[in-house]
Amino acid sequence: MTINKVTLATALVTSMALAPGVMAKEGSPKGTDTVKSHKPSYKGKRFSNSDVDFSNCREIAGGIAVQKDALISLVPSDITVNSLSDMGFVFEGSDNLGMLIIRSLQCEVIQVTDAKGRVFTDENVAFAHVGTPINTSNLPATTFNNDGSNGADFNIFALSYQTSSPAYYGAMKRMGMKTAMFNKHMINAQVDTTPGTCDVAQLSVSVPGSHDYSFSIFGEVVEATAECHPGGANFVANWWSVDRKKRISALSNLVMDQTFTETAGPNVYVAAKPGTTMSELIGEMPSAFTGFSGSGYLPSGGIGNVDMVAEALGKLAR
Repeated sequence: MTINKVTLATALVTSMALAPGVMAKEGSPKGTDTVKSHKPSYKGKRFSNSDVDFSNCREIAGGIAVQKDALISLVPSDITVNSLSDMGFVFEGSDNLGMLIIRSLQCEVIQVTDAKGRVFTDENVAFAHVGTPINTSNLPATTFNNDGSNGADFNIFALSYQTSSPAYYGAMKRMGMKTAMFNKHMINAQVDTTPGTCDVAQLSVSVPGSHDYSFSIFGEVVEATAECHPGGANFVANWWSVDRKKRISALSNLVMDQTFTETAGPNVYVAAKPGTTMSELIGEMPSAFTGFSGSGYLPSGGIGNVDMVAEALGKLAR
């Protein structure tokens, strides 16, 4: 069965358009002291929430169509993976396909405020995550949503969520995110190959390690930087996690004024480390984004805003 990549890409970009989100409720950062790069070690089992603020972030994101059964095998039995048909992209074989979402950001500043009012700040850090769209009808309400519950423009189950920011990693561990990983060697670098123009740049993302979600993204991307920021869109995105004790957590994110280009470019590729779960999903050769792709830029609204709540949401209902 052959996927019409052009048709699918067009449909995904149209359907997953960044519609304005409605902020259901908002926390406020507490405390004034800033602690730089606290040690990433969390052994306690008492989960708590944190507020997160991102400042001036550059993004690459896209989707690759993969076998739905393979995705189902990677999520808890209580989680329902969406097929392409469920997402509205219906063609021969679409019931058997799901979408692997791959995303990486580089941020000038990340600030985290924990439940005790302590503030942690890291500069020039990256994060990368891999997941799949899911049905959230059996999941609890999130802080940010567009329907008064957990409705979002993107509801993704996090198969892997890695960061080089100790502050952000701490927020994920305190909320109980099962797939959170601290990866200090992660790189998201971009070189402007056409200075003075808003054209293209050379991107290099490296997520190293001896784990199942070690990968790279590389190629010539459409620029979406502070200098090439024509104005953006607002949307809500929830990245979900469920641990072996069926405890739910979510990174509930309200994104404001983001630039997201119609495509990241035709020459952008994802390469998974051979012999890993990710390579079994997308293959061991570099893969283009077959669903959608885009370059993004998230401008700073000023440090102290709450862009995300890293929240523990209790146990799955029986």
